This record gives sequence, structure tokens and C-alpha cells, in this order.
Amino acid sequence: MLLTITTRVAEPDILVIEIAGRILLGRECTHVEDTVSKAIDEGARNIVMDLAGVRQIDSSGLGIVTLCFGKMSKAGGRFRIAGAQGVVLEILRMTHLDSVIPFSPSAEDACSAMATEIRASAAQA
Repeated sequence: MLLTITTRVAEPDILVIEIAGRILLGRECTHVEDTVSKAIDEGARNIVMDLAGVRQIDSSGLGIVTLCFGKMSKAGGRFRIAGAQGVVLEILRMTHLDSVIPFSPSAEDACSAMATEIRASAAQA
């Protein structure tokens, strides 16, 4: 399966980037970074990267996910990984990305957790 990327907006102002296929070395892999960069440029500050449809990831894919997290952190935003399962989840845990990037079992859980963070930040402001 080729890499497919779709986006949708969840309330309150959370961009969910749904990825399916394989995040592997190659030209397609850069589309993930391009999608996140474009979203940040357009003002997105809350991103959930839904990996539920990803069946394979290699070191290039790990690098892209980490780079996307770093770009969002630099922009002052929030970034979560959602839905990783099977070998993809094992690789993310083996490389300890789960201790750096917040993980959620599903996009819905990630959006709920992020919405709570957004409300807490708004209340403190």
C-alpha cells in the first residue's frame, strides 16, 4: 500500500493528520513532513498524527515523526501520536519515542486529551 495522508479538523481547533500505508525511506516519506510544515505555516498549533493505518515504519519514518514533533514544539504548539499498533507501536516504544512524544491509543483519545490541555491553558491565561 502506498502512503496516504488525509487531514480533518476536530474541535477545538485540532488538526488530525491520518496516515495509512508505510512510512519508509523514499520520496513519499517527505509528504508527511510537508503536510505538518504546511499546517504549521497555516497557523495550526494542535496536531494529532494518527498512525492507526500505518503498517510499517523504518528509521527514516521515525526521523520524520521526530522532526514533525520538533517543528511543532518550536512553533509553540502541541503534538501527539495516536493509534500506533503492532510492529509500529513496538518500534516507537523500542526507540523510546513514547517517552518524548505524548501517545494515545486512538485519535479520539488524543483529541480529548489535547482539548483538556487547551482548556487548561486558556483558563490560566
